[in-house]
This record gives sequence, C-alpha cells and structure tokens, in this order.
Amino acid sequence: MTALLHWVTANPARVFLAGGIASLLALVALPMAAWLPAGIVSLALLANGRIAAAAAAAGAAMTMLWAFAPAFGPGPALIIAIAVLVPSWLAATALVSTRSLSFVFQALTVASCLLVLAIHGLLGDPVGVLMPLITELEPMLRRTAETLSQFGIQRSPEEIGAATARVAWATLGWMVLLHALLAQCAGLWAFGRMREPGLFGREFRQLKLGRFIAWTLVATFAASLIAQRTLGHGWQAVDDVVFVLAAAFLLQALAVVHGLRELQVFGILPVILAYVAVVLVPMALVGIGFADTWFRFRERLVKR
Repeated sequence: MTALLHWVTANPARVFLAGGIASLLALVALPMAAWLPAGIVSLALLANGRIAAAAAAAGAAMTMLWAFAPAFGPGPALIIAIAVLVPSWLAATALVSTRSLSFVFQALTVASCLLVLAIHGLLGDPVGVLMPLITELEPMLRRTAETLSQFGIQRSPEEIGAATARVAWATLGWMVLLHALLAQCAGLWAFGRMREPGLFGREFRQLKLGRFIAWTLVATFAASLIAQRTLGHGWQAVDDVVFVLAAAFLLQALAVVHGLRELQVFGILPVILAYVAVVLVPMALVGIGFADTWFRFRERLVKR
C-alpha cells in the first residue's frame, strides 16, 4: 500500500488518473462515497502541494462531468463537482496550514452551520421550495407508507413528504460536514502511511470541537425550546443548526471512545458498541461528545 501511494503521488499525471478512478468508484455508491475523490485531492495536497491537488481535482471533476452531464446537463454536473470537491480542497488547505485535524473539524462544523443558515436566509421558505419535488416523489412516498404500515407505523405519504422536506437542508449541511471530514481523514491516513505512521490515529483520537461550539449548541437548543413554547412550532433554521451540531458532537464521541481504547481504559467491545449506538441510540453518543468538552475525559486520563 505504501509503495502504491508513493507511486500515485509521484507526479501530477498519476494523481489526475487516481482522481478519475476514485470518482468512478464513488459513482457506484453515491452519495455515501462522495468523499473518495475528495480524499485523493486531500492526499495530493498534503503530499505534493497545489499542482498535484489541482491535477487530482481535474481528474475527479472531468469524470463527474462525464457521468452527470448527460442526465442533468453540464451546468448542474459542474455544480455537483464543485459541491463535492471544493469544501474538501479548502479543508485540506487548512489542514496543511494548521497541521490540526481538530481545527479543520471545528471550521467545517461552523461552515456547515453557516451554510444551513444561508440557505434559510436566501430561500426564505426552504421547506416550501422542496414541496414541488416532494409531490413528484409521491409514488415512492406511497410505497414507503405501505412499508411502514407493515411494521405498525401509520403515516400518510403527505406526512412522510413533509417530514422529509423539514430535514432535507439539515441533512445537506451534515453531509457536507461529514464528507469533507472523511476526505481529510482519508487523505491524512494515506499521508501518514507514506511519511509518518500513526499520524492519523493520533489526530483523530484528539478530535474535539471546543467550548465555543458547545455553547453555540446550548444557545440554539434553548432558542428551539423557546420557539416551541411561545410559537407552538419549531424554528426551522435553528432546528437545522441544532441537528448539524449534534451530529458533529457524535463524531467527537467516537474520537473519545477510540482515545480511551488507546489509553487501555477498556477493550474493543465498547468501541464496537459505540458504532452500534450510532444507529440505535445516537443521542447517547451526542451526550458523551458534549460532556467531553467540559470534563475532558482523554486529557484527565492521560495525566493519571
């Protein structure tokens, strides 16, 4: 693997090819694999600078244009390529400058929250904007309602569509944060294999959001509760920010679990249970990540 990474990053032509291949692989599992071509861009920037990163981005973007332009047109295809690659490029630039994955994590979290607020500010009624699209998806929503009814959950297609529209923009902000961070993790892991083994593990286990973001979560959550009490309904923009921040603290909780495992506080089983909890009880992990901001579990155990 190390020899392959050195060979790929040796010249711009090879990283151009790697970016294209990564995009092809990502097309098979979109949107969950959107971080893969961005990870190649991050690796190229860390290993050989902006020229190599530009070559990797060009290879990835050309593949995306080739794949999406016939279906959506060249304009939307270009927007997709920009949305996938540019946030990760900026994050990788910050990673090169600061040498801190935690700083990049914090910056991505704040940027994702600002993105959600900007969408609400520009569109006015972001949920209403999506309703024509939700209407076109009515056959799929009807099948979803039928499937849920088999499990004893009674929801109409209209209720499912409205719920989907309400969480759509928060999910977008979360996906931008998640994929950009995954791209940095992939790039840093590969770079560490080449130059400094163990680099990614050390950085990931120290991942933290800091008290400013923690207080922001407290403030937005309080604003959401006040809106529920006074208006009788949620404040959608604030609720979306709460969602993004909570998901970010979930990632910090995973870093805490891996950090405690490295300190031999416990074995592998709690790590496995933590990843199961991501699906079953995610709010428990959000609480762990949030509490770590104040109690600094990893730092205290290191001192002991």
